[in-house]
Amino acid sequence: MSGHRRLTETECEILRQNPNVKQAVPGRFILTFDFRVKLYEYWDSHSRSNQDIRDYMSVNGFDVSLFAGTHIITRVNEIMRKYGYPSNGKNAVPGQTRNFRSNEEDNQYLISTGKFVAGRNGKGVSFFESFTKELYQSYPDQTIEEGLKEAGIDPEMVGYQRIYALKRRFDGTVSQKTEKRTYSPEEIKRYSPHPYVQRITEKQLVLKPAFYSDAHCLKDMMHINEILKLFEIEPEFLTISQRNTIRYKLQYWKEDNREYVYDLSEQNLRILNNVMKAMEEAVEASLSELHDLVPSLTKTEKKLLCRIIDPIGKDPGGKYTKRYILKRIGISKSTYYSCQKNSDYGIREEAKDLQDEEDVKVIQQVMEYKGYPKGTRQVYMKMKDITGKQFGINKIRRLKRKYGIICPVRQPSVNRKAARELIERNRKDNILKRTFRMHRPNEVYLSDVTYLKYGYDQTAYGSAVIDAVTGKLAGFVLSDHNDQALADHTLDWLKICLYSHRALFHTDQGSLYMSDQFQKKLKEMGFQQSMSKRGNCWDNAPQESFFGHFKDEVDYSGCQNIGELDRVVYEYMEYYNKERKQWTRNRMTPLEYEKYLNEMDDEQFEEYMKKEAEKYNAMKANAQKKARERAKTLGV
Repeated sequence: MSGHRRLTETECEILRQNPNVKQAVPGRFILTFDFRVKLYEYWDSHSRSNQDIRDYMSVNGFDVSLFAGTHIITRVNEIMRKYGYPSNGKNAVPGQTRNFRSNEEDNQYLISTGKFVAGRNGKGVSFFESFTKELYQSYPDQTIEEGLKEAGIDPEMVGYQRIYALKRRFDGTVSQKTEKRTYSPEEIKRYSPHPYVQRITEKQLVLKPAFYSDAHCLKDMMHINEILKLFEIEPEFLTISQRNTIRYKLQYWKEDNREYVYDLSEQNLRILNNVMKAMEEAVEASLSELHDLVPSLTKTEKKLLCRIIDPIGKDPGGKYTKRYILKRIGISKSTYYSCQKNSDYGIREEAKDLQDEEDVKVIQQVMEYKGYPKGTRQVYMKMKDITGKQFGINKIRRLKRKYGIICPVRQPSVNRKAARELIERNRKDNILKRTFRMHRPNEVYLSDVTYLKYGYDQTAYGSAVIDAVTGKLAGFVLSDHNDQALADHTLDWLKICLYSHRALFHTDQGSLYMSDQFQKKLKEMGFQQSMSKRGNCWDNAPQESFFGHFKDEVDYSGCQNIGELDRVVYEYMEYYNKERKQWTRNRMTPLEYEKYLNEMDDEQFEEYMKKEAEKYNAMKANAQKKARERAKTLGV
């Protein structure tokens, strides 16, 4: 890029120090491609002026005074206006890259999508007119790039110059000489009597000033296509450049030019009804937005809003009365009248906010003293020594909370907090309450996890499930890790085994049993969940007892891997259920005892339950007695 004055060698040397400069010599100045992209995006999102370019370059370390008299800034602006989004050509120099991509494979792909057509003489491609209309329908709420991606097309393959040219066409910033429209006799006949069409010929359609007067209020609420539809004019009936012209005239229409259509035809009445309905919907949408905004407003802002509403709602005969508007936006009548009558409304709060801003500086001064972090109590105790001022500790807490001031040390553990929340959310009641034997077989299952040391300092984790009534071992699953997968595998094992739906599943309050995933799966399987009191092993005593017997009776230390350990566990499971008799269960094995209970009739089972209830009550009385004795020894 060159200008009327060439850069000096000294200036070029200074510019070359900036990492965003690719080349700087007296007759040539080149920016890197990445920087040109960022510069363009900044320029395009602002006023697209020379000053925007200077501002952005200054922020990125350029001394823009070096460009004085060179016209370099002006040249950059001209190139971006002419060529649009930077294209990374052979030399990565703005203005020296080709307008569009010419890759034949890309062009053939774009044509195959049905969204593009081949250019003149078979060179290049251009947007298919129907696709152009489709993109225009959503523009500017949806960018052209977003529309291309939605259609499954990579914008880079299309080429940003081509996209930028279409954007200029949509914005009406460039004339479209090739865009012509002629109207057939049928179309002329159709639109000639239209109340808002002033003239239509074979080559021209002119709308009445009344159209712009009536549609002016909708310009910021609706797309030009939607406005035309309200007035019963098909958007596709007009070219994009015609619609841009109409949009431009609506944007700058002056109310002083207002005209009316004195037409009581059915079509005109229908159009007016459409316009009124659209305006009402737009007003309702605005009121909904205000309703969401009002809670975040300060009292002063609410006061200003109420003053704006005051003259609007004075028409007692219309729908939008003061009462209706206040109700829709969520401001009470008492607040409204306080805003209107009390000239000091909100002033005290503003004064308090200003005072808080001054006071919080005192707190920050204490917290920054000698660079050591300080909590609320340290701030309270040292404030007078450091600043000569003194606030109450509750005020210090309030201001720190209000302005988000946090002491960086001894923060609450996020993991511990999450664990507490999980416990509070997923902790279940102790439904079982140690009534282990007072049920039918397969109505209550107990479960827990234990660790097993084997081989050369190896550890496995075993998750066992037993029937609380018969003592039958329903499952014993092993894993190298005590994780969620182990708990899930345990439930999968129960699915394979025969178990009673709607049975009680009792565990301790381990993290595995607290997880959302485990509890959801347990619920889907039809189980009701019960949990021991925290830290009370007696609430799951039979399960703990089983682990004790297993570790006493099985020598698994010689296992070399988890596969061998699994075989040992399976063999013991067969022995335990089928051969190992239990003293408290009529000297029967678990399977024999299960069969014994299942063969009882109702009368026999009722008698059995009475005996178990007597044992349970005796156990409770004994537990209470021991608890009282333990309390005495502790001096309670």
